[in-house]
Amino acid sequence: MDKDSFLDTNVIFHYSNYIEKVSKNILKRCYLFIQNKKGEFILCGAVLSELSRIIKKRVNIHKAVIGKIKDSNSLLEEFLSPRDVPYAKQLYEQFKNEDVKKVSLYFADQRHLSEIKIDKFLKTKVDEKVIPLGQIDNSLVNKINEIISNHADCKILASAIQFQNTRAIFLFVTADGKDLDPNDYKYLQEHFEINYSNEKCKFPELLNLMFTT
Repeated sequence: MDKDSFLDTNVIFHYSNYIEKVSKNILKRCYLFIQNKKGEFILCGAVLSELSRIIKKRVNIHKAVIGKIKDSNSLLEEFLSPRDVPYAKQLYEQFKNEDVKKVSLYFADQRHLSEIKIDKFLKTKVDEKVIPLGQIDNSLVNKINEIISNHADCKILASAIQFQNTRAIFLFVTADGKDLDPNDYKYLQEHFEINYSNEKCKFPELLNLMFTT
């Protein structure tokens, strides 16, 4: 019997940005994982909140890149967080010599198609929505934060662990190669076994699509 899947935000976002015969690697893996669905798909409130935030953030990144194409002296750092600047610079280098109106229309079309895919995914592929934001165990979030610095990731993972304590083992599916590679996940589990063994937290089985073929 196939295990159910608790999905991280990045899997859904990569899926929504997949373009057939163009996208490769991680976008394609996320797309195929969702298209070839096995078991049930589970989403938590923290993932839904993060999806909304990322959609808004993408608009700001596109605006900043368009601004720099119009005026090369414009500084991306003035409009974006340090974490978003490298991606914005990649976009700028890719499109800096293109007509700004065409680039603006291209960005708008990509956002529109992505948001349609996300909306359809939420309506047709998701079997359960669990752990609303107000029900996240903040104590568990803080314990995870001792190892993982990104607070949004901590909320999502805390939600997965909370829900895992009520279910047979399911998959925690992510495409995060920074904080949730297999070694980091194992280290986090060991951290809990050593420091919080009395809480008997059950961790879902990790499936990181960054490390699959």
